[in-house]
Amino acid sequence: MATRLFRKLALLSTTGLMTATMAHAQDATTPAVQSTEDMEATIVVTGSQIQGAQINDVLPVTVLDEQQIENTGASSGDELFRSIPQAGTVAFNEQNATTQNNVRGDVGSVNLRDLGTGNTLLLMNGRRMNLHPGFQTELLVPVVSPDTNEIAPGSVRRIEVLRDGASAIYGADAVAGVINTVLKGNMKGGFLEADWRASDGTSLYSYSINGGLGFDFGGGRGNLTVYGGHFHENGLGAQKRDYSRDDDRTRLLVGTDFEGEASFNNRNTFGPFGQFDIQTSPNSRTPINDDDFYLQPSSFTGCRMDFRNGICARNGETPTTAVRYNTIFGNTLISGKDRYNAMALLNYELSDSVEAYFEGSYYRSENKRLNDASAILSAVPVGISRNAYWNPFGPTTVSGVANPNRLPGTTIPSTGADVIMERYRFVDAGNRTVLVDKDAYRLVGGLRGNFGAWEFDTGFVYSESKVTDLETNRVSLTAMQQSINRTTSDAYNPFNGGCIEDPGQGDCTPNPASVIDTFRINVSRVGGTSLALADFKISRDDLIVLPAGNLGVATGVEWRRETFYDDRDARLDGTITFTDSVTGVFNGSDVAGTSPSPDTDGTRTVYSAFAELFVPVVSSDMNIPLVEDFNVQMAGRIERFEDIDATAVVPRVAASWTTIPGVTFRGAWSQGFRAPNLVQVNDDGTTRSNTRDDFVVCQAQVRKGLLSSLDACPGAGVISFRSGARSLKPEDSESINLGIVLEPKFMPGLTLTADYWQVKQTALVGTFGDDNAIALDLLRRLGGSTNPNVIRAAPTADDIALFTGTGLTPAGKIVQVLDPYLNLDSRVSKGWDIGMNYKVPDFGIGQFRLRLNAARLKSFVQSAGVDGEELLAGIAAGKLPADVTVGGLGELLEIDGRPKWRVSGSVNWESGPVEIGLFGQYTGKVWDTSVVRDILLVSDNPNANYYRVKDQFLTNLSVSYTIDNDTALSGTRLRFAINNLFDKDPPLADETYGFYSELYTARGRVFHVELRKKF
Repeated sequence: MATRLFRKLALLSTTGLMTATMAHAQDATTPAVQSTEDMEATIVVTGSQIQGAQINDVLPVTVLDEQQIENTGASSGDELFRSIPQAGTVAFNEQNATTQNNVRGDVGSVNLRDLGTGNTLLLMNGRRMNLHPGFQTELLVPVVSPDTNEIAPGSVRRIEVLRDGASAIYGADAVAGVINTVLKGNMKGGFLEADWRASDGTSLYSYSINGGLGFDFGGGRGNLTVYGGHFHENGLGAQKRDYSRDDDRTRLLVGTDFEGEASFNNRNTFGPFGQFDIQTSPNSRTPINDDDFYLQPSSFTGCRMDFRNGICARNGETPTTAVRYNTIFGNTLISGKDRYNAMALLNYELSDSVEAYFEGSYYRSENKRLNDASAILSAVPVGISRNAYWNPFGPTTVSGVANPNRLPGTTIPSTGADVIMERYRFVDAGNRTVLVDKDAYRLVGGLRGNFGAWEFDTGFVYSESKVTDLETNRVSLTAMQQSINRTTSDAYNPFNGGCIEDPGQGDCTPNPASVIDTFRINVSRVGGTSLALADFKISRDDLIVLPAGNLGVATGVEWRRETFYDDRDARLDGTITFTDSVTGVFNGSDVAGTSPSPDTDGTRTVYSAFAELFVPVVSSDMNIPLVEDFNVQMAGRIERFEDIDATAVVPRVAASWTTIPGVTFRGAWSQGFRAPNLVQVNDDGTTRSNTRDDFVVCQAQVRKGLLSSLDACPGAGVISFRSGARSLKPEDSESINLGIVLEPKFMPGLTLTADYWQVKQTALVGTFGDDNAIALDLLRRLGGSTNPNVIRAAPTADDIALFTGTGLTPAGKIVQVLDPYLNLDSRVSKGWDIGMNYKVPDFGIGQFRLRLNAARLKSFVQSAGVDGEELLAGIAAGKLPADVTVGGLGELLEIDGRPKWRVSGSVNWESGPVEIGLFGQYTGKVWDTSVVRDILLVSDNPNANYYRVKDQFLTNLSVSYTIDNDTALSGTRLRFAINNLFDKDPPLADETYGFYSELYTARGRVFHVELRKKF
């Protein structure tokens, strides 16, 4: 099969299947061996594989040179890419890294156009980067991305962003576009630099030391460039920022329309004041008069039974707001981290027509942070034996002696009663320490040159990454239950509450460390990825001389092999499990607070071929009115994925039309594809415990008058089972790009661009969602059927009694919801890009450079699949109560991200040794749908009742002075900069740390001093 496929690919590459590409001049692999002087003369931009073809101003490409990179003030690849308005939200970030199922550590990702993580291809010197080993779920689907933090800003000569789909040229992952990082190669001389930064008003600081050296050898035929560096940041606690120090942020809403809204109080129902269920009947056996109760300070209202030592029991399943816990207590806002990187770039001319090249790089990061203390899952309660030493409802006597811990005033039998611990957080075990280390290396070797008039480039890439995630202060369910159920005083006591003054801040009555140590464990996760790639490309920019110019052609083949593995801790992967010794209930995870996750691995082999033509149709020499130039590009690609037995063929057509000198119209149409990632395909089955509303049971309670509405439905733990499928097909896409480029002759040095883009994606890989599945189960039960993906236990006698007279068939408790990955919804995104670059003529007052890059998202509409349409139709027809909603569908512009406007701009002035830079970045407003007004407004705006997250404009200022004389200090530059000049906080939002970490930073105003010496 593979042999036949390779023959097809070779035939395609040699016959020149038409595809499209819009690009500037050359393949971006050449910069690594060009001198700085050559780079100034020839800008090489991602988008075309035809070496030397003059295709300027055809593609929508944003280029950030070294000056612009400095303007951003970035200290990491993540900060650098965030400064690009088209870059989208960054879901892989340290503030999002709250659980072991998230990507954690010092990591960033790319998400051009907000089309989804994994839809953007990230290149380094023209060849793809390896994926980061970690993955996490976005919209319940696992996504993957290269790690942008592997790219140190100081090693980058420029960034090229192709803002258009490029699957036809580069293959899968290029649906949203391509970002190519061009490294500083072919240096002559060296440099050393030291950088120090400090965040105003905090103890947060960082420093970096970098250096590089390059020299020619072999009589000028070769060059070796090496450089490396170290970056250190000490970290910052969440308590240092007002918006991140407490889950309760209602104090920050005083004086606003949302003053007093409960949505901004996110203190958690799982805290040191536990919630329990007494396994006895009837309920009247205790003064609580309920089998469900939770603990609270005795000074609070609602006490029904004294538990001594200033705490009491109150009836109910859900602790009131005053008793809930601040999960951010003791957490880290910005992680402590160290980064190490080293790189070597080598090129050597073997002959006048052939050059060998090599790239080798190594990257290591070490990251440390504190997360909230472990808690049990609502779906995995823990049984406390009636004989447990601290059980307040234990037997009246123990070994013939009165039980000192049994509370008086109950009619519980003398043999005692078991208790179920349903909500509890082990605050006295301490915050979890998360240590994440990453090692990555990349090797590239190849040959390039020419066979006569034909240019060629062939190379091999091998890259590996490994991440070790170690989390301390976790809790073993088995060992913890054994500790609680000891019959001696060295048992763990979950009935002693926390802090009386403020139940949300720590635990003032901790158990002895010697007791906690018996169940305290470390939990690890080790992941790895690799990429092996071999390619061969040939091109010629003058294959045929046409009346309008030279016809260019490029073609090539590529083979690549990708692997990944995710090795979970033995307590998570099913090796060590938990069976409750009291209830007998089995759970596949022995780690409190974490659902079971199996080990996963996968391998993918891909064969591909492409061909590209550049056809000049009209030139200025032909003297055709209103057609100064007219050029067409065509390209196509075929790509074969062995693991999913799928083949994709995609075309691309583009054209540029210069009407009069200085006015050029450009446009492109292309199709694209994105294969489901290896995690989606190879996941044999992952269970997740989520708090969900059982709409079927709650609807029966509404009809019985036990609930006021479905909106009051109390959530319960629901086990969702997600699995991959090799039957998944690639997602399809269709892109349109139309633009204009203005270079007015009366203002030399000015370039203005405006581009309209539209991307339609179909067969998106996703899950229906367990909450939607339960809602669909209700809809179908109202019609006499059921949703087979919602698996329920047989109805009990109590269930039958509840449903009697409701018109609904009795339903048992939800056992599991099947939620497999499927090719589901479709999406249409539209927007505008506006750019300006003006190199002001020198009027004798220095050199000015003005730049502007603006992205306007016009719409982002997601349509439902078959089951989603059924659910939406049921809501529209009134078959389902209005309280049932379906999220993630319809117009998603500004919804939980995706602002309408993102803009960045800079002004630079140079005069002799002095340079001043001013950089601004604007991020527009969004709606936070997790906050809904308690009293709803009547409005035509469907988002009027959500919280409006403010916009933000940040300003960076820098001043530098370079010594240029005949002393030893010549070539020394001192640079002083202030990032976030006006010290603006990120806009408030109902998120873990009080802001959208996908959009904003918590560093505040940063002072930055840099000393650099060239030699």
